[in-house]
Amino acid sequence: MATRSSALERPAGRPAGRRGEGEPRGKARPELGVVDQRHALQRARRRQARALYFLSGGVLAAALTVAAAGHAMLAATQLRSDTLQSQLAGAVSTEQNLELRKAVLESPSRVMSLAEHRYKMVAPSGVTYLQPVDPGESVLQAHEAARPAAHRSSSASSRRP
Repeated sequence: MATRSSALERPAGRPAGRRGEGEPRGKARPELGVVDQRHALQRARRRQARALYFLSGGVLAAALTVAAAGHAMLAATQLRSDTLQSQLAGAVSTEQNLELRKAVLESPSRVMSLAEHRYKMVAPSGVTYLQPVDPGESVLQAHEAARPAAHRSSSASSRRP
């Protein structure tokens, strides 16, 4: 039974308990019905297929990204290799040019010309070669020879295991 105060709180012409207080007026509730199990299985399969499509698309996108990154890394490495190869070729060419200049500067005719004109040296009338001298025995050999023979034989026997 409705009291007077509860009737004043509700808008006129609206029966109590039909619609919730927070629900908008234009929205109708969906009709309820019995769901066939076959339809539920089809919806679940469609959901699984959709998830499988998205997952396979993600895997494919990741694989393509990894392949592109690998290709970029390979291209960068090849570029660096080409740069180093050209630097090496330039360094070899420079080294060959320096070796050629060194050979020209060390040539006997140039050295003789510099000695005669710049340093006012004269060519010798004759060249005398010295014979090599035998320096004799080494210090170790001389020290070994100076030792007494008895001391050598005792030290040799003490070394044997």
